[in-house]
Amino acid sequence: MGRTKKTARRSRPSLPVPGSVGPSRHHADESSSSLSFSTPKNGESSLTSSSDFFSSNNSSNMPVLTDDLIDFVSMRPSASEPPTKKRKITSDLSVAGGNGASGHLPTTGPELDYVVVKQSTWDIKLAGSKLSNVETPIKRNNIRPYLHWNRGRFAEYMQIMNDSRQCVFHAPLPRSSDGFEDVLLAMEVDHDSKKWAKTQGKLWTEFGLVLLHQDGSNLLRVTFTVKWAITTSPLYITQATAKVKILPKLMGRYFPDQNISSKDKWSPQDFYQNVHSPEKEDPVAASLEIAELESNLYPFQKRAVQWLLRKEGVEWSKTRSCVVESPAAKSESGLPVSFIQTTDSQGRVCYISHLFGLVTLDPAPFRAPELGLKGGILAEEMGLGKTVEMISLIALNKRAKDLPQTVFDPFTGQNVRPTPATLIIAPPAIALQWMSEINKHAPHLKVMHYTGIRGHSKLSPAELLDALASSDIVISSYSVLAAEINFTQLNPEKTLRNASIYPRPKSPLMALQFFRVVMDEAQMIESGVSKAAVVARMVPRINAWCVTGTPVRKDVKDLLGLLIFLRYEPFASIKHIWSSLISSHKPEFRKVFGKLALRHSKQSVRDELKLPAQKRYVITMPFTPIEEQHYRELFTQMCEESGLNDQGEPLTDDWDPEAFSETMRRWLVRLRQTALHPEVGGRNRRALGNKDGPLRTVDQVLEVMTEQTELAIRTDQRNLLTSKLKRGQLFENSPRVKEALEIWTAVAAEASEIVEECREQLEQEIARNVADGPSSGKGKEPATDSDSDSSEQDEFDPSSRLGAFRMRLRNALEIEHMATFFCSNAHFQIKSNEEMTEPGTLEFDKLEKLETEGYESAKRLRREILQEIYQKANRFMNRISKKATTQTFVEVPNFPSNPPKGGLESRRIMEQLDALATALDAQANQLDEWREQTVQFLLRPLLDEDEGIELTGDEYEDSTKTQDEVMVYVEALKAVIADRYDALTGQENQLTKYDVKNAIKWAKEGEGAFPQKTLELLAIRQQIKPTKEMGSVRGIISELRGLATSLRADAQNGNARAQNELSIIETQLHATQKQLADQLKASTALEKEIDQFISVMNTRLEYYKQLQQVSDMVAPYEGPNNETVLNRFLAEEAKLAQKLATAKSKRRYLVHLRADAANPHEQRICIICRDNFEVGALTVCGHQYCKECIGLWWSAHRNCPVCKKKLIQADLHEITYKPQELSIEAEEVQSTSQEQTSPSSTSKKSAIYSEISKSKLAEIKNIGLDGPSFTTKVDTLARHLIWLRESDPGAKSIIYSQFKDFLDVLARAFERFRIGYSSIDKPNGIEKFKQDPSVECFLLHARAHSSGLNLVNASHVFLCEPLLNTALELQAIARVDRIGQQQETNVWLYLVDGTVEESIYQLSVRRRMEHIGQRLMNGKGKGKGKNKANVQDEVEILDEANSMELQQASLSGLLAKGGKGGEMIGDSDLWDCLFGACGAEAGIENAGGCGY
Repeated sequence: MGRTKKTARRSRPSLPVPGSVGPSRHHADESSSSLSFSTPKNGESSLTSSSDFFSSNNSSNMPVLTDDLIDFVSMRPSASEPPTKKRKITSDLSVAGGNGASGHLPTTGPELDYVVVKQSTWDIKLAGSKLSNVETPIKRNNIRPYLHWNRGRFAEYMQIMNDSRQCVFHAPLPRSSDGFEDVLLAMEVDHDSKKWAKTQGKLWTEFGLVLLHQDGSNLLRVTFTVKWAITTSPLYITQATAKVKILPKLMGRYFPDQNISSKDKWSPQDFYQNVHSPEKEDPVAASLEIAELESNLYPFQKRAVQWLLRKEGVEWSKTRSCVVESPAAKSESGLPVSFIQTTDSQGRVCYISHLFGLVTLDPAPFRAPELGLKGGILAEEMGLGKTVEMISLIALNKRAKDLPQTVFDPFTGQNVRPTPATLIIAPPAIALQWMSEINKHAPHLKVMHYTGIRGHSKLSPAELLDALASSDIVISSYSVLAAEINFTQLNPEKTLRNASIYPRPKSPLMALQFFRVVMDEAQMIESGVSKAAVVARMVPRINAWCVTGTPVRKDVKDLLGLLIFLRYEPFASIKHIWSSLISSHKPEFRKVFGKLALRHSKQSVRDELKLPAQKRYVITMPFTPIEEQHYRELFTQMCEESGLNDQGEPLTDDWDPEAFSETMRRWLVRLRQTALHPEVGGRNRRALGNKDGPLRTVDQVLEVMTEQTELAIRTDQRNLLTSKLKRGQLFENSPRVKEALEIWTAVAAEASEIVEECREQLEQEIARNVADGPSSGKGKEPATDSDSDSSEQDEFDPSSRLGAFRMRLRNALEIEHMATFFCSNAHFQIKSNEEMTEPGTLEFDKLEKLETEGYESAKRLRREILQEIYQKANRFMNRISKKATTQTFVEVPNFPSNPPKGGLESRRIMEQLDALATALDAQANQLDEWREQTVQFLLRPLLDEDEGIELTGDEYEDSTKTQDEVMVYVEALKAVIADRYDALTGQENQLTKYDVKNAIKWAKEGEGAFPQKTLELLAIRQQIKPTKEMGSVRGIISELRGLATSLRADAQNGNARAQNELSIIETQLHATQKQLADQLKASTALEKEIDQFISVMNTRLEYYKQLQQVSDMVAPYEGPNNETVLNRFLAEEAKLAQKLATAKSKRRYLVHLRADAANPHEQRICIICRDNFEVGALTVCGHQYCKECIGLWWSAHRNCPVCKKKLIQADLHEITYKPQELSIEAEEVQSTSQEQTSPSSTSKKSAIYSEISKSKLAEIKNIGLDGPSFTTKVDTLARHLIWLRESDPGAKSIIYSQFKDFLDVLARAFERFRIGYSSIDKPNGIEKFKQDPSVECFLLHARAHSSGLNLVNASHVFLCEPLLNTALELQAIARVDRIGQQQETNVWLYLVDGTVEESIYQLSVRRRMEHIGQRLMNGKGKGKGKNKANVQDEVEILDEANSMELQQASLSGLLAKGGKGGEMIGDSDLWDCLFGACGAEAGIENAGGCGY
C-alpha cells in the first residue's frame, strides 16, 4: 500500500480517489468552455473512466454529456449503480477527506433566517446533442460537489459524485480568474464553512446543477449561492464573528463600506482629536447651579457636568432648575456604530457591520449596548478640575433612598444590596487628595476611606457593610482593590474534608451595588488584566466613570483597559473586534470615543479660565573648574567609546550609528547625571569609589579625582618600567648585554626616585593619621597580645588610604628590585665574557664589586618587600613559641581512673563512666601528641637570606608540602575535638562528620592534601573515638540524677541501703558535673587554639607565596626574541609614555585647582603676553599661559618659557576659567516668515521663557551658604530657595527632576543648609507640604504617579534639568498651573552651559517652536503686530503647543525601563543631544544634520 500510494503521488492522476493527494493544478488555457484533461490512472475502479467524459472524435477536447450525469441531475437511478440493497448508504455525501478536499453539508437544526450574499453560475459546454429535444432544463439543488484544494489554498478541480460515490463529472478550474471571481469566492466560502458559527452568523455556499440546451450546445450550469445567517442580538456577536480570512474580502466585494481605511499609522492624536468637546453656546448648561457645592464652576465645567449628567441618563433643566430625566438618549436615532444599510442580491434590506463581521435585519438590538452604557471617560487636560466636576456630578445626581433590600446584579450573577454611595478608586496619594477636595468643595457629603477588610477588622461584616452603604462617597486605592481579589468569587473556597470553623470573609465591595464607581488616574489599568482592574470591573454599579488627564500613555491600545472597566461590549470582550477598531476603522473609532469621552484643553478654554499669569525663566550657570574637569574627562571617555571625536565626527569611514546607539544612550544618561552632581547614578558613584556613601562636596570630588589620577600615574609608571625591563631582557646573554645594562640602569634610577617619593607620601599619611587621632586610622588593627613587639607595624586594611600608600610603596620597591637584580646580572654577564672584559683588570674588579653590591642591594629590597608579611608571620610564630616555652597551651584535664564501684543499682552506670573516662584520657593523650607535632611544624624558621641560605626559586612549592602535612594534622585535631565534644555532651557535629567523610573519600582517590597521612591520622582518630555504647558524660549525669531521685524517697524513710547508695551517687554526681564543666571549657579553648594554628599556617604560606612571586619577577625571559617583539615593546612604551605624560599634566592641573579653590579671586595672567585669559594651558611644571601664546612658543622651542623644562604635547593641559556668573536669556516668538534655526548658546529666543533682571541674579549668586560647596547646581538651587524667603515670603516650591537619585542628593544638601523639604516618597509627604509652614519645597521625580496631584499651594516650579520630552516637564508644571491657583506662578529651568543639557534644551525649544510656527502658519495671531503676536496670542499659542506635546507624547514610553535611566531618548536624537551644543559653538546652524 505504501508503495502504491507513493507511485500515485508521482503520477498525479487527473481523477484520484477522493481523499488521495490530488494532481498538480492543470488549468485550461481558455475559458471554461474549452477545458483540458489528463488521463486517469488505470485500476481506479471507483471512478468512471475518462472515455465516459471525453469523446475520442471530439477535436475541441470538450467534455461529453454522459448518461450518468443526466441520471444524477434528474435524480434517476443510474444503470451503472449497484443494486439498491448492496449500496452503502451514508448521511455524509461529501466524505472526501484528504488534503484540501472540500464539500460540507449544511448543519441540520432549526431553520435560520439568512440573506443571499451572491448568486453566481459557471456554464460548461458539453459535447453531444442529448439535450436537443429537452425543452425544460433539468435541475437539481443542494448537491455537494468535490472541490480539491492544493496547499496554497487554490481550488484545482471540481468533481460531481453520484449517490454511489462514483464520479459522474470532472472539470478543472480555469487558470484565469477574470470573470470568475464570484465563483472562486463562493468556493472559498464553502471551503471555510466549518470555521464559522453553526447558527447565527453562519456563512455557507449552496450548489446546484442545471442541464439545458442553449444556442445549439449542451450546457452544464453549476450555480453557487452564498448565504449568510443573520445575527439577531449582540449576545451572539462572539459566536457570529469567529474571524476567517474570507470575510473581509466578501464584505468588501458585495457590501463595500467607504469608511474602512487601510491600516494607517495611529497616534494618541487620533484619540484627542475625536473626543467630545461641548459647544460653548449652551444656555441650559450655563444656568446650572449646585446649591451643595461651595465653589463656583467655570462655564466649561458646567458644560462638562451637563454632559456627565446626560451620560447617566439625566440632565439639568433650566426651566425647573433641577436634574430631570434626559430625553436625549431615548430620542437618539440612526444606525449603531459601524453598521451600514444595504440590500442583498435579492433586494432584501439588511444591515452590515464590517467591524463586527455580521448581518442583521433589525439593528435596534445593537443600539442597546450604546444606549445602556451609563458613564464614560472624563479626560480633561491636567489642571482643569476633573475632581470638582466629578464632585458636582455626585452632588447633583443622587440615587433615590427608598431602595429595595436586594437587587440582582447580572454581571456577577448575585443578589446585592443597593446603595446611593459613589465608590472612588485612586492611587494612595490621590485618594487623600480626593478627601481633601471633597471636604473643601462639598463638606456635607459623608466620606468613608475604605482600607480593605483587614483595615476595618474592628467592625463586624454587617457593621462594615452598613458603614459603606450609608456613606455618600467611599474612597479606596488600587492596592486595596488588588488585595480584595482574595475575597471575591474569583478566589473560590477549597473543598475541605470538614466544614471550616471560620467562614472566609467576603469583600463588602462585592456585596453592594454602588450608584457610581469612579476610577481616577484610570490610565493605570491600561491592560485591564491587573488584579485591581479585574476587581474594579466586577464591583456592582449603575454608572461607571474613568477619570484621567492622560488616557493614552503609549498608543490607542491603552484605551482597551478603560472599555473593559466600563463593560462596553463587544469591544471589551472580543479582542479581534477591538483590534479592527484601532487598525482599519477610524470613523467608528471616532464615533465610539466621540460619544464616550469628554476633554477640554487649556487652549480651548483659555478665554474662560482665570488662572494667574505664569512666567518661565531659564537660568544658565557655568561649572566650577573642578566640575568642568570631571565632566570633560567623562565626555572624552564617551567620545572614545562611541568612535567619535569631541565634535561628534566619526573617526572611521565605516562608523555605524546603530552599532553605537546603546553606548551613546548610556553615556548621555551618565553625562546628564554628572551635570547635576558627580554622584548621581550608580555608574558615577562606582567611578568615584563611593557606591553607597554620603554626599560628596566639590572638594571631596577633587580629592577623589586626584587620588584616581595618582593611581593611574603609578599604574602607567609600573607598566612602562616593566616593559622596559622586559625589553632589556631581550638583550641579556648576548653581545648586546651592555644595551640591556643601559636600559636597566635608567629604570633603576627612575624607580629609586619613585620609591623615595612613595616613602615620603607614606610618612605624610602616617603623620596625618597620628594628628587626626585613632579614629582616622581606618583599617588599623592594634596588636591584642601584650607580648607583641612595639616595633612591629600594625596590620592595615588594604582598602584604606594608609593601605593604598603602603601598597604603592611595595609596587615601587618591586620595580626597583627587578632593575637592581637585572643590573647585577648584566654586570656578571659582562664580567664573565672575556671578549668584553679581561679577567684580573681593574674593569673586571669594578664589575665584580658592582655585581656583589647589586645583589646585596636586591637582597635588601627583597627583604623590605617581604618585611610586612615576614613580621606578621614571625609575630604569630612568636606567640606560639612563647606558649610552648612557658607551657601555657591548653591543658586537657584527666578523668579519675578509679571511681567508686557504687551500689547494686548504680554499679552499671559507674562502670560505664569509668570506660568513657578511660577513652577520653586516651583521646587526650593523642591530642597532646598531635598538637606537639603541629607546633613543631609551625615553629620551623622561615627561609631568610640573612641566614646564608641561597634562594632556589622553589621555596613556595617546598613550603606547600609542609603546609599539606600541617593541614592534615589540623583537620585531624578538629575531628578529634569534635568527637570529644560529642562524648561529653551527646551532640554530634554533622559538619565535621561530612568533612571527614569527604577527606577519606578524596584521600583514597589520591586527591586532597597528603593522602597517605590523611588516611593514617583519620584511622587513628577512629580507633580512639569513644563508641556509641559508652554514651556521653552528660547522659551519664542524667542517669545518675534520675537514680538519685528514685532513691531519695526510700532514704528518707530510713532505708540504710538506699541511704548508702544515695550518698555514693551524690558524691559521684557532684564530681562528674565539675569534670564535665572543666572538660567543656578545655574543649572550647582547644577550638580557639586550632584557629590560632590555622592563622599561623596561612601566614607562613602567604610569606612563601610572596617570596615566590618576587623570585618569579626576576626569572629569565622565555618568550619569542626577534625584531618584531622588540618593535612591539617600543611601540607599547611610546604609548604608555604619552599616557603617563597626560596623566601627570592632569595631576598638575588638579593640584593647581586645589590651590585655586583656596584663592578663587586670583587673576589668571599669561606670563608671555601679560594679559588675562579664560582659555589657557597649564604645563606639567606648573606654569600657565593663554592658549595662543603657549601654542606659538611650544611650536618653536618645545620647552617651558619660564623654567625651560622640555615639554611634549601631552605636558600641556588645557584649562578654562569661565566667569562664575548666572545668566538668563530673553526669548520671544518668531514670525513664521523668519527661518526657524536652532537656538545657540548666545541667543535662545522663543515664546517659552521670560526675562529676569541681572540684579536679581546677582542677589541669588551672593547669598551665603553655611557649609561646603556641593555642586554649582545644588548650591544655586539652595541659594535660590533662600532668596525666595525674602523676595517671596511664605512661597512654596516644587523641585522636579527625572532622576530620583538627584533628589536624594538635594535632600541631604537641604538638611545641611537647613531648608525644609518634603517628598512624594515620604509617608504623608503631600499633606506635610500642604500643611506645615516650615516645609519650603516638595521633591518630585518623574516616576512618581503624580499626574493627578494638586499642589496649588506652591507657586514656584524648579526644573533641575532640561527635558527633551516636554510632556514630562508639563506634567510637573501642571501640579501648580491649574484651577485653584491663586498666585502668579514661576517656572525656573536650570541648565549648565557647555554641556549636553544645553544641547537638549536647544533641541526641545526647537521642537516647541515648530508647534508654535504651525499655529502661526494657520493664521492665528497674525495682524496684531509686525511679524509678532501680542501677549494674549503668545499665551494661546504656547498653550496649544503644550497641548500638542501632551497629546502626541507616548507617556509610557517617555521614561527608560529599569527605574534609573531617566527619560527615553530616541536613536535619531542621540547625536544632537550629545554634540548639538558643540555644533552651535562651531557655528553650525543645524547640528542635527551631522547626526543620524
